[in-house]
Amino acid sequence: MYWISRFTFCIILCLSFASCSNHNEIKSIHVIAEANPIDIQVVRLKDTSQLERYLITKDLVNIHSLDTSIRVSLLYSTSQNFLKKPVYQGLENCYLPCEVAIKLCNAQTYLKEQFPLYNIIVFDAVRPLSIQQQMWDELQMPAIQKINYLAHPGSVSLHNYGAAIDVGIIGIDNVLLDMGTPFDYFGELSQPKMELQFYKEGKLSKQALSNRLLLRQVMLKAGFTMISTEWWHFNSTNKTIAAQKYELIK
Repeated sequence: MYWISRFTFCIILCLSFASCSNHNEIKSIHVIAEANPIDIQVVRLKDTSQLERYLITKDLVNIHSLDTSIRVSLLYSTSQNFLKKPVYQGLENCYLPCEVAIKLCNAQTYLKEQFPLYNIIVFDAVRPLSIQQQMWDELQMPAIQKINYLAHPGSVSLHNYGAAIDVGIIGIDNVLLDMGTPFDYFGELSQPKMELQFYKEGKLSKQALSNRLLLRQVMLKAGFTMISTEWWHFNSTNKTIAAQKYELIK
């Protein structure tokens, strides 16, 4: 069986929660054949990157140790981002706290129950605070606008705890589903709070809106919450709880 139920996930979480404090002890929950590469540039390394080694010391989990069908294309490890340069030092794997990783696996399960050939793709997961500072400093935008798309380093982002994740959906033939804008589009068209208005005005297609609603449906069912300014961003919890449960990744 290619998916695993929420009940089984809970059992595995309870039995192996101690293993979440040791990434290397976590075993694959299920094995799925590796999918074909998608048409997105991804940095490939022969050896573990320095950033990856650091994340492992923080007891974060590589999502592929739980579900190999979830796609990962960390765009901040490429030049395909708003800074137009790599900032993740060659990181290619998605790292999250164990509990957050399990939620993402559940979202993948819910997606595949409806569309077996679809897969969640991760664009960004845990983000060190130092990189959050770099992003804030280098984004050329007035602060009053910048805050809509990027948390101020002084207030800390949920990404800095690994408690937020940026995702999309890969459809049939390894094609990204149309969401109306690319990931990290800094404009109103990317904002869920505006999407019904844009749909009525013909600025957002029916298919793009449907794809956003599908992504939102499976992520919310898995226990994530959405935000009003980015269709791709989902939170696992709030900052108060994240600070209590997870380590701040600096």
